[in-house]
Amino acid sequence: MQVRHEALRKATAAAFMAGGSDAREAAIVADHLVDANMVGHDSHGVVRIAAYLDNVARDKLKANQHITVTFESESIVRCDGNQGYGQVVALEALERAIPKARKHGLAMVTMKEGGHIGRIGHYPEVAAAAGFASIFFVNSARPGGAQLAPFGGKDRRLNAGPIALGFPMPGGDPIILDISTAAMAMGKMRLARLRGERLPAKVIVDGHGTLTDDPNAFYADPSGAMTPFGEHKGHGLCVFTDLFAGMLSGAGADYRGESYDWWPKNNFAAWLVDPALFADMGEMAAKVADYAAWVREGAPLDPAQPVLMPGDFERRNRASALANGVAVDAATWKAITDAAAKFGLEKARLDAMIGAN
Repeated sequence: MQVRHEALRKATAAAFMAGGSDAREAAIVADHLVDANMVGHDSHGVVRIAAYLDNVARDKLKANQHITVTFESESIVRCDGNQGYGQVVALEALERAIPKARKHGLAMVTMKEGGHIGRIGHYPEVAAAAGFASIFFVNSARPGGAQLAPFGGKDRRLNAGPIALGFPMPGGDPIILDISTAAMAMGKMRLARLRGERLPAKVIVDGHGTLTDDPNAFYADPSGAMTPFGEHKGHGLCVFTDLFAGMLSGAGADYRGESYDWWPKNNFAAWLVDPALFADMGEMAAKVADYAAWVREGAPLDPAQPVLMPGDFERRNRASALANGVAVDAATWKAITDAAAKFGLEKARLDAMIGAN
């Protein structure tokens, strides 16, 4: 079904308020998830509601938490997310760093122990809107929590290691790169499994060492592992997500030990820099715009698929969603309404909010 984004935001916020979040928190998380759907990253969108509420019920994710600053200097801030909603505490940590970057031209921020922080590309978008170029590394450290096989291996040793970068464009759209060091985002694999679909490529090595496109192989006994993108290149970048986001934040990257049922806390490290320190912003903007045009003008392999700059895919999807609504499949909506019902929010009320029959 197609749902207007305003209605989906309202229903999503209502689900989180039923789970104990105040109106501010519910709105922040709802806006983040719905926007992920709008830009084409359904794996980080409203499909996450059920998992979030399930972990609230088990006291693994805590409503209405805020960051605790554990170290601060003129250009550095280190934060603890206190198991709060990741979209809230990560944004608070970033907002703490932005004034430092504005004053000194450069700032670094780390955060550990937050909940799942969602679509990573959102945060360099926030930084770019404030005028800063940025780099974000993210990991999730927990015993038994590894998801990726290292290059040349077949068992789980690494996390899925998201990386995002942003560059502001005065008077234009920022350039935003948002990637996972996995061959595909783990959330996209879970979504394919939920929908009963095969993966677009053989990116899972099953428990017997065979590559497959079956998402169920990841969860089988013996369990499978996701492969990194780009062989040794993705492997190497993934290691640095653990070093920067995990080790520098103080969360670590301890994947030794038996796996256990525990909410995967997210940690990140980010650097913000003011481009105006290095060049006149008017001249730089013109040069970057010309460079972006040069890239986009490249001859495409498929005439129906023009060459894009990082961030173009998301902007096009957002424009389409604004005009046509957000697609929510039946399986995802059922998972959402089932989860909300456990907190007393009836399916009929959520259906009414989005105009479902």
